[in-house]
Amino acid sequence: MMKLRGKLCLLLGIMLVNAVQMSTKGQQRKNILFLVVDDLRPDIGCYGDQRAYTPNIDKLAERGVVFRNAYCQQAVCSPSRTSMLTGLRPDETGVHDLQVHFRENLPGAVTLPQHFKGNGYFTASVGKIFHNSKRTLDSVSWTEEISPFDGNTYVLPENRSGKGKQRATEMADVPDTAYSDGKIAEDAIRLLAEAGRTDNPFFIAVGFKKPHAPFCAPKRYWDLYERSAFGVVHRERPVGSPELSFHQWQELRGYSDVPDAGPIPPEQEQELIHGYYACISYVDAQIGRLMDELETLGLSDSTIIVLWGDHGYHLGEQDLWCKSTNFELDVRVPLIIAAPGMAGNGSATDAMVESVDIYPTLNELCGIPMAGLSGISLRPLLAQPSMSWDYPAFSQFVRPYPAIHNSKRASHMGYSVRIPGWRCTYWYDLEKNTVAAKELYRLDNGGDMETENIVGKSARSRKAEKRLSYLLNQYRNGQYRKVQN
Repeated sequence: MMKLRGKLCLLLGIMLVNAVQMSTKGQQRKNILFLVVDDLRPDIGCYGDQRAYTPNIDKLAERGVVFRNAYCQQAVCSPSRTSMLTGLRPDETGVHDLQVHFRENLPGAVTLPQHFKGNGYFTASVGKIFHNSKRTLDSVSWTEEISPFDGNTYVLPENRSGKGKQRATEMADVPDTAYSDGKIAEDAIRLLAEAGRTDNPFFIAVGFKKPHAPFCAPKRYWDLYERSAFGVVHRERPVGSPELSFHQWQELRGYSDVPDAGPIPPEQEQELIHGYYACISYVDAQIGRLMDELETLGLSDSTIIVLWGDHGYHLGEQDLWCKSTNFELDVRVPLIIAAPGMAGNGSATDAMVESVDIYPTLNELCGIPMAGLSGISLRPLLAQPSMSWDYPAFSQFVRPYPAIHNSKRASHMGYSVRIPGWRCTYWYDLEKNTVAAKELYRLDNGGDMETENIVGKSARSRKAEKRLSYLLNQYRNGQYRKVQN
């Protein structure tokens, strides 16, 4: 009897192990739809922006977890994307500009899609995932790669007659596919349909090019807004902030209708912000098309959807346009992770998280771990968004920028750390290895802007700076690595 009972227990144990393995296998085979949006700051309805018309992103938020305090590692396209896609920080990849390819420094690096490809996934890239230049692509990461150079920046004849940058905005009464993001969505829909007919799980990354300037979108998306609703607020620089923190809006200055120096006329500021929001709604519509296709194919319950903006953006605030700073508006990014079956879906979290956390998060959700990454899995927050999460967020930026374009070596690097209530930035003279400037800002609510540099202003600020400077020193010297509790 005891032997029979033992055999029954053994059989039940084997059945339990098999059941767990089958469940794990099911988790491992979750598909990934990774949505990357260029220059998108959290001007989205689900982030509290009451002007933004973003019904599809808001619908995605209802299916997943909204990370209210997510931060990129460097607020410009290639360094930020490289950091997220390698799971390493900018000083680890050696990428601080738009020219260097991370494989020049790390030839053996395994990117996020490459890791999934090596674990049996069909991986495909549509649009802009790595930086949008032939020099910075990474074909080894993909099973199939649809060229990020396809599509039109402009459609109106007056803007297509010349080379390079023309006007900073364009409104044309055309279908969505007249501009590149509509075509990118169509290519992604085709890939989803193809992938859905195979037995292999897929990792499909879709990189939308808007709302990156120029702010070009079909007229219907401009018509969603009244231009009178837009205008620059908080135009003043933070009091006491060092000159190293700023730039001269070089990215925007290059457009034919933008002044080469000095302020932008108020009417044009309104037009630019109007165009930025029109582009957000244009991208939102394309995201809606992809979500509808998942539903049509019956893949919604087996697909993890990630929405990520590569960095934030200034729209005239703090005497800045575009990105390329360590300020909150440039380094805070939208991040939504909708993983089917997670208890936290439909909620938001105030936890401080980083773009380098995305790689290990998807690894854990799909059961394909990998060592050596600089971030940590956010899966605990997907299960319990309100849990305690005591991690800082780091960002950095180089000056002058762009150094290579100017045939100059970088002279300074600004390292910045964000914790609840505070941001601290130290600017290092790279030749002398000394601190050239310090910044400390009180930020009481998510999304606040820096208004006054309070380094050394009070006992409280000195105490905060001491704590944060220690973290910055660890980070700068490569001694900081997150460890899961």
